[in-house]
Order: sequence, then structure tokens, then C-alpha cells
Amino acid sequence: MDAGQQRVAVVGGGIAGLTAALRLAEHGFKVDLFEAAPALGGRTKSFYDEDLQTWVDNGPHLMVGAYAATQKLLADVEASHHVTWQPNLCLPLWDKQRGFFALKAVAWLPVSLALLWAVAKMPNHGWASVKAMLKIALTMHNRNEKQTVAEWFAQIDAPDILIQDMLNVLCLGVMNEPLHTANAKTFARVLATSFSSQKNAKMGWFNKPLSQALIEPVAKKLRALGVCLALRHTVRNLSELDHDVVVLALPAFARNRLLGIEAEVETQIITNIHLWFAQHIALPSMMVGMLGTYSQWLFQVSAMMKEDGLQHLCVTVSADVSEQTQDECVRLVLAEIESMAGQKLAHPEKTRLIREKRATVLVREQQQLNLPQHVFDAGESPGPGQLPATIELAVISAEKTSALVINATKINA
Repeated sequence: MDAGQQRVAVVGGGIAGLTAALRLAEHGFKVDLFEAAPALGGRTKSFYDEDLQTWVDNGPHLMVGAYAATQKLLADVEASHHVTWQPNLCLPLWDKQRGFFALKAVAWLPVSLALLWAVAKMPNHGWASVKAMLKIALTMHNRNEKQTVAEWFAQIDAPDILIQDMLNVLCLGVMNEPLHTANAKTFARVLATSFSSQKNAKMGWFNKPLSQALIEPVAKKLRALGVCLALRHTVRNLSELDHDVVVLALPAFARNRLLGIEAEVETQIITNIHLWFAQHIALPSMMVGMLGTYSQWLFQVSAMMKEDGLQHLCVTVSADVSEQTQDECVRLVLAEIESMAGQKLAHPEKTRLIREKRATVLVREQQQLNLPQHVFDAGESPGPGQLPATIELAVISAEKTSALVINATKINA
């Protein structure tokens, strides 16, 4: 049976499901995509705010230059222009004692030397931090699968100031997990990939809400390819599907629930506190990593999106286990932003707290799945040494699974 005669059900309308549906439809499969929610996007979604009459992301999503699969997906759906890129790596930081500073890599040096130079130039850093960075580079390719990032850094005697200013910031931002539990083998891969070249060692951000910047361009292409997008359709049992192939594009906990697997899946929370101000708040950058505070990242969303009107800021807190109420969170982050900006703030015109309790499936050893021959797993379940649960992993997982389906069809033809 050739691809044109094969019917494929993709279960899950997040980035993985959308990517899998796209790649399979491009190869001629008849694809039906099932999403339980009323909108596509999964956890990379936007909501419409009636008061502000605008779309707002649950939280900001940064890109890095090493996200090659995501960049190809954006190019394939003609949406590359929806990402704004730094010309070269600049990680703006702030703490109460030193004020604003940055990890800034110059473009005229090879990335390895540029990164060492950037670390040495940060206040209170010097040879000890440079030496630790060299040790990280020399030891990153032989990490034990069970070793934590904290154990790795203790092994190389990384100074506390380097851990605070750079390594912990990156670990929380990319893996959504603190150093003492995050997997060293995976974090080493993140560092090796992200700092492999000047092209990879930079950050970017979406200049439109994700619903418009990524989700709708992919959905538009899917509709043009004849894919059926079934929203508000919950698949509770595989027996409901009479398709030749089923692709499960779900996070591991949702996949296990569908398959009746009782194994626990560890996840981690992310808290986003949205604030809209009538007054202007002077900040030196569109994003700032905040050190020694409850707030971890501060994003100037309105500047990123080039929006007029109220100034929209969003504070992101990874691995947030504080369980504070919205009012408590708002009071705390307002005090921290006042300290950083050096100005008294009027109360925001509007606030909104969004707490994604299962924002990230954590990197853990994965059990072998015993799936029926026609069922393929494209879900988010990273193991040690694999990329953490990011947009990039979702796209890569979908691409690999789609290739398996395509190859299986060729073999059976």
C-alpha cells in the first residue's frame, strides 16, 4: 500500500503533532489530526484577552540559534520572519549589588574564545571562571547518565559566581530544573550544541504571539494539504481509530494515560506573571536575567512584539515550587522590578498569572514502550543525553517519527 492510500491519525495538536502531520501530508498520506483542546498549539499556545483585545502567549518562548529543526519548520511554512534574532550572543543580567551587566560574546572571535572573553569581562569574574569554563568544555563529552549538573560542577570546582551568573540561569531556562536534579549528560549536550558556533550561540524571540507566529502558519499549510484538524476531539482509546497508522504526539504523561500505563512521569511547573503598565518603565534590554530574586527572567513583551499602548512585561519563574497566590506573586515581582528599574511603579493596569503545572516533562530514564506495530510514539519523553523538552525537541521527535512511518510504508509497499 503506497502513502496515498494510507490513513494516518495524529493524536495531539501541539508542535509535535502539527509537525508530524505536516511531514506525513507532504509525503502523500491522508492525515487526520485530533486535538482535545478547542485550539491547536498544546502548551505553546496563546489566549485572547477580551479587555486588551489582543492575543497573549501563556509565556514568552526564546529560540536559540542551534534550533535548526524549528528554524526549518518555520521556513517551510514561510514564517521565519516571525522570529527576531540577536546579531550575536548577549545575555543581559542584573543583581542588586552589581546592577546591570551582560554575558556578551563579540562576533570577531571564534565562539569558544568569545565565550571565555565574555565570562572574564563580567564583574567579579576572572581567571577562576575562565578556568572552570575550560574544564566544562573538556569534560562535557564523558558525562555519566545518572550524574546531576550540580555534581558535575562540584567535580570541576566551578566557582559559585559562575554558577549563579551563567550556569544556573541556563539550566533553569533550558531544562526547567534546578542544578541538583538536572541531568548532566543532557545539559552538556545543550551547551555543546548551543555554543558550537557563532551562528548557534545567539538567542531570538517571536515577534508575534505564537498563535500567529507558528501555530497558524503550520495549520494553514496543513489545511492546504487536505489535513483534517479535529478540535475538541479527545481520543480515549486507540480502538476508536480505524486508521492504518497512529502517531501519538503527546507528552509522556498524556500518552501513558491513553495507553493505560501506570508509570509515573516527572514534570515541572513554570509560572508566568503578566503585567500591563500605563507608565513607562526604563529597562536596558528586551529581556533580563534577574539574579538572587524570585523573578528569573523579565521580558518586555510589548517591545518584542512591537506593540503600542500599555507596556506589557512578563516575569517567568522556572521550576517554581513557591505556590504563592497571584496577589503575592504580583507584589513580590513589582518590588523586584522597582529595585531593578530604580523607579517607583504605579499599580499595573492589569495582571494575570499563568501557572503551567505540567509545563515540562523532565529528563529521566525512559522505559521501553511495547506498542502495536501500527502505532508510533512522537511524544515528549527525553532521556539522559537527549535534548530537554523544548520546541526543538518536539519538532525533532516528530520529524524522526514521520521518517519511521514513511520508511515502514516503503518496506511494506
